[in-house]
Amino acid sequence: VRAGQRLASMLRWTRAWRLPRKGLGSHSPSFARVPVAPSSSGGRGEAEPRPLPLSYRLLDGEAALPAVVFLHGLFGCKTNFNSIAKAFAQQTGRRVLTVDARNHGNSPHSPDMSYEIMSQDLQDLLPRLGLVPCVIVGHSMGGRTAMLLALQRSQPPP
Repeated sequence: VRAGQRLASMLRWTRAWRLPRKGLGSHSPSFARVPVAPSSSGGRGEAEPRPLPLSYRLLDGEAALPAVVFLHGLFGCKTNFNSIAKAFAQQTGRRVLTVDARNHGNSPHSPDMSYEIMSQDLQDLLPRLGLVPCVIVGHSMGGRTAMLLALQRSQPPP
C-alpha cells in the first residue's frame, strides 16, 4: 500500500511540473534547429501528452544480456555518456543505449514536459528497440525519470 501511495504522490507532483506555454525561449537560435512537436493536450489538459520519437545511440552487444540505458540530467544530452557507454559496451559485451530526453539534444521539443511523460517516452522506445528488460542508469533528471519508470513498470519477483 505504501508503494502505491508514494507512486500516486509522485505522479501528482510530476503532473504539476510543466513548461510555460511558450516553452524554453523558442526565440533562441539553438531552438530554431530543433523540430517542435505540437502539444496533444490542446492547451486545456484534456488529453494525455503523447510520447515523442527520442533521439538515441545504441551500441551493439550481446542480445541475451539485459541492455544498459543511460539517461542524462537537466540540460544534458546523450553525448554526456559517450566515453562511459563505449567502455561499458566493450568491457561487458552488453548493448548500451544513450538517449536524448524530450526537449534535450536532438530529440523533438514539446511544451508537454513532466517526469511522467518522459517515462512514457521511454516506455514507448525501449520495447521498439527490443531492450526490455534492461538496466537503467540515470543522472539527476534522468535518475528521477528512471525511478518513476521503475515504479510504474516494476514486477514482483517470480
